[in-house]
Amino acid sequence: MELIREIDRGCGVQKLIQLWPSAKYASVDIFLEYFQSGLCANGRGADSAPPRNTLKGTTLAAILNGSVPSDHRSTSVSSPWAEQQIEPAPVMAKRFISYLNNYEVEMKEKGKATFVSYISDLNGDEEEEAKEEEDEEVEKSASAFFDDLMQPSLLPGETIITHAESALRFAPCSDRKQGISGNLFVTNFKVSFVTADKSSYTHDEKKQQQRNKLIDDTDIPLTSIDTIYQVLSGGKRKSCTPGSIVSSSSKYLEIHCKDFRIHVFGFKFVPKEQNKRVTQAILHHSCPTRDDLLFAYEFALHGKFREKPMHSRFYNQQDWELELGRLKCQEEWRVADVNKLYNMSTSLPEYFVVPNNITNADLQKASGQYNEKRLPTWSYSYSNGACLVRMSQLNPDSDFKKCEENMLAAVKLASGETGEVKVVDLAVTCPTIADIQASGQRLMALCMIDSVKDFYSQDSTWMSRLDATQWLQNVASILKTAEDIKDTMLSQKRSVALKEETGYDVSCVVSCLVQMILDPVYRTQQGFSSLIQREWVVMGHPFQTRSRLVLGEEGQQSPVFLLFLDCVWQLLQQFPSRFEFTETFLTTLWDTLQLGLTETFLFNSAWHRQRFFREGRKLAIVSLPSVWEWRLQFSEEDILLFNNPLYSLNATLDLETVIASAKGSLKRSGSNTMANSYPHTLAEFYERNDKHSGLFKKPTSNVLHPVYSSTAMLQLWSQCYLRWSVPAQILGGGRPAQYLQQCLLVEEVVCLHHRVKILEEQKDREKRDRSNLSLPRPQSGLVFSLESHSVLDSGHLTSSFPFPAAVTAQTQHKLISGPLSLYLHDSLLQYDYTDAED
Repeated sequence: MELIREIDRGCGVQKLIQLWPSAKYASVDIFLEYFQSGLCANGRGADSAPPRNTLKGTTLAAILNGSVPSDHRSTSVSSPWAEQQIEPAPVMAKRFISYLNNYEVEMKEKGKATFVSYISDLNGDEEEEAKEEEDEEVEKSASAFFDDLMQPSLLPGETIITHAESALRFAPCSDRKQGISGNLFVTNFKVSFVTADKSSYTHDEKKQQQRNKLIDDTDIPLTSIDTIYQVLSGGKRKSCTPGSIVSSSSKYLEIHCKDFRIHVFGFKFVPKEQNKRVTQAILHHSCPTRDDLLFAYEFALHGKFREKPMHSRFYNQQDWELELGRLKCQEEWRVADVNKLYNMSTSLPEYFVVPNNITNADLQKASGQYNEKRLPTWSYSYSNGACLVRMSQLNPDSDFKKCEENMLAAVKLASGETGEVKVVDLAVTCPTIADIQASGQRLMALCMIDSVKDFYSQDSTWMSRLDATQWLQNVASILKTAEDIKDTMLSQKRSVALKEETGYDVSCVVSCLVQMILDPVYRTQQGFSSLIQREWVVMGHPFQTRSRLVLGEEGQQSPVFLLFLDCVWQLLQQFPSRFEFTETFLTTLWDTLQLGLTETFLFNSAWHRQRFFREGRKLAIVSLPSVWEWRLQFSEEDILLFNNPLYSLNATLDLETVIASAKGSLKRSGSNTMANSYPHTLAEFYERNDKHSGLFKKPTSNVLHPVYSSTAMLQLWSQCYLRWSVPAQILGGGRPAQYLQQCLLVEEVVCLHHRVKILEEQKDREKRDRSNLSLPRPQSGLVFSLESHSVLDSGHLTSSFPFPAAVTAQTQHKLISGPLSLYLHDSLLQYDYTDAED
């Protein structure tokens, strides 16, 4: 009856959509009868057109008249979890009576209603037929609208394969007692859950923050699926593998993803044929046997992307020459084109750098002696001449034993040093890909827990379980190897050759870490992107094989790239002001790899990339966007979360100058006050600091010296591994709280520094001509520099920020902290810098 009263008052569609599910009806027809007899009869339709790009205030009559914006007809909106145990919608009766006008409605099998009036004063058969036609048109329009709301949003080339109705999506760590009902779709790109509960429409539109433009929070990319389990009667858990028999009577479907997230769906009310069909579709399309069966091919074919020029892509000779010029080593090294058209090796790029004293003929001759023909290639040269090269092992049956000695002699000559090149066998000092895979699986088992009881049952042994995974031990061994190589190049001035069986796995990790430790350029976002592009993508790390995007040989999957990102994160924790990017940038890189839509992380080599784009199953030349085109996935505000406020402070302001000017001001303000006043004490602190520690002076060396000696000095990357675990969430705290406070402080410093400059310039100008002065306010490049703060108004602050929090709607009222916007408001200084005039 509440629904009837709201319709009679002519309320908006937001309220109706909320009330509709609670009215315990499962069909639009009943809803339409109420609407047709109550709302339209009162003449409330034409004057209720919706505002642009929003459903707020839209009446159902306006929807049926076609005035709803098209971009809202196929939008799936996530909604809060239901508090109570989910119950199926009751079966709709064949007939019912409208209590608005006593019409009796007969429901037919196909969902159409025939209205029979028992009122005797109708004007004849013609009016009755006209009314029936009008009713049918109204019903068709409403049914089409609500059907669109229950459809997933699709990307170019994406098609729906199958779906299951009345599926249940359970809340994380709810013991399968809380969740929502909806339709579960399987497309050629993702598993998508769409619900009829539109209660999220009540939120302000500016607060509907979408973390990724390509997928919704309830979407699961097929390429991110790691393991699929069917839970049968009695709680028996069955792992589904390609080719295995799928049961049609499973109660639950568990999908474990590579981003450490678990999705659980209930099939209690799903027809058995849909149950089996959906499970088979997920299993089949998440394990393609060829790369051109990936959705990325359809996305490239229908998306019609154009290859954009990018700085330092390293697919051409010029980018390599620019890098040699930046490091001032172009006299000793050259860009070889011996692999043009991949005639020598399909693992190496067409262009790579070798010693200047080796000819192409020598390279051709030597390449056959190395595994996958990956002969020694240049990676980096330090300012003292010491260089870093990578190579694979010699073939076991090679009869050219002096090949490696000759190649290393050429490297030694190019380095200009008399010392021998140090060969580091990474098989001895670092974990193998099998070790990394095994420890990664144990880490996932530790962090991916979907039960609060299980989480707390292992709480007392958490540290020992973490130690048993051997993940942090692998991180420590990698960092130790990188630090040793740095010392060899820096202190001993010796060149180093990284030797690995394949030459494209652990050597990528160690090479990048050494370069980041030695060169501050690679600690910027652009430099780091260029480094990954060169050392990983172009030099042939097999992303597709290691991430198992395509079904291949057993034992080839390994999270090598995740291990690298974890090592970088450890450096970021030890040197928080020396990196331009944040941990959110690193986590987003890992998530984007699982998305499977960018050319950067989709292929095994540059040759593989070219073949995919030119020799696909439809023989069409296609292209995909690069991962570095962040605007394809995120808004400007989201991209600003990649910026490190501590680095920005050093980059935008000369702290020594700021502190020097502050000292004089503090002295003057403290001269007329008590000796123990705050300004006077702070001025003395600055004086003592100048004489002793030099706290505010920039580092004299750009080289980092990380600590690696013990795993006790390392930390668990909780943002990446525990962001989906509800019991592990820190409410109102964690690293996000530190990050946001740092952003606020930097924004205040930038603004105050700007005001000081304006006052100084005005004072000088008044002495001359007293003309007005307007200086543009510098931008900090942080999230608070934008006028829109939707990402900050999107919810409560937890340690998973800025990723979608795992906290449900039912637990938000239990949070100790208030909303994130209130938390940030209380943290501001008493100065509204957002309205400061330039």
